[in-house]
Amino acid sequence: MDYISIPHFATFRQAGTVIIRLKMDVSDSCCGSPKQLPAYLGPVHRPSSCERCSRTRSYNQYSDCDSELVDRCRTYRSRVAKSRYVNVCAAVCLVLLVGGLSPQSTAAPHNRIMDRQRRSSSQENHIWGNPCDYGSDSKSLKYSAKLAKEVEIQARNALNAASEYKDKFVKLHSFSTYEDLLSTWSGTDWLKGYSWLNQEVKDGLPQGNLRYKGVTEEYLDNLMNNIDSHLPSMYRGLKMVVAGLYLVSTEGLNDDIRSDAELKQNITKTMHNARAVLCLFSDVLRSRSLEVAPLLDSELPDFKNDKVLYAFLVYRDTLNYLDYLSDVFKKMYVVDSQKTD
Repeated sequence: MDYISIPHFATFRQAGTVIIRLKMDVSDSCCGSPKQLPAYLGPVHRPSSCERCSRTRSYNQYSDCDSELVDRCRTYRSRVAKSRYVNVCAAVCLVLLVGGLSPQSTAAPHNRIMDRQRRSSSQENHIWGNPCDYGSDSKSLKYSAKLAKEVEIQARNALNAASEYKDKFVKLHSFSTYEDLLSTWSGTDWLKGYSWLNQEVKDGLPQGNLRYKGVTEEYLDNLMNNIDSHLPSMYRGLKMVVAGLYLVSTEGLNDDIRSDAELKQNITKTMHNARAVLCLFSDVLRSRSLEVAPLLDSELPDFKNDKVLYAFLVYRDTLNYLDYLSDVFKKMYVVDSQKTD
């Protein structure tokens, strides 16, 4: 473009590259100028050769190729167009700088390393650090058994939705059933491998990392006796589940492979569902004045070697943990409801 105008998209895109192409292949003479003709012939009709150029660059009212007649033209001066080119570039760069944007290519992939650099060591990703997207002036809550019931229902719904695509993992790993896939990697821990997860919580998860089949009433009764000492550890475990799903959805699968791309969509949906559970869980903690240490980027796992295996381990532990939390908060609702009656 050869005029001072900021492209419409430049005011909306967070990052973009503005390409301004200046057409300089205009002859010094008026486009399609005829040879010297007798003056009595009057105005000169523009010949068809004008189609070879876009504009005559003359300054009178008949300056475009769309004009029928040209009675006067002036040699095109490139310095005018160059000046306009510089003005447009300066205007676009100014918009990007004022808006806090960087003139980078939109084809560049989103890099988690860059996200980490923007966050300090004392911060965590808002996806699991602030699952409810609360502001700094969030109101205090008073605990009621209803809050526990909401966590139970959301955890069960998230579990049911995530269980619908188990067969996709089975096909991805070339197994016949989901149980066969579980037994193959039963000796490989992921969530239970973190030392900060309370042993009581680990004891409630299935031994051998197989399918969760519930816990005994005796276990739940013992857990309820000192539930406030276990809730922060449980909450941090769910934080890690959300973080693991996030890493799988952003780095663990290949968009160029059709099966991976479809699985990535499902994992991303599960991540958002698990984050909704985390939000309701955080309300329970706030209402009971319980605090949880942040989950920093330095604590997140790195799965460069076998992303497909890591994706399965995160998925497996997500199903088991959501099932476990649903049982815990179901029991918590029953116990706390009896206290208020």
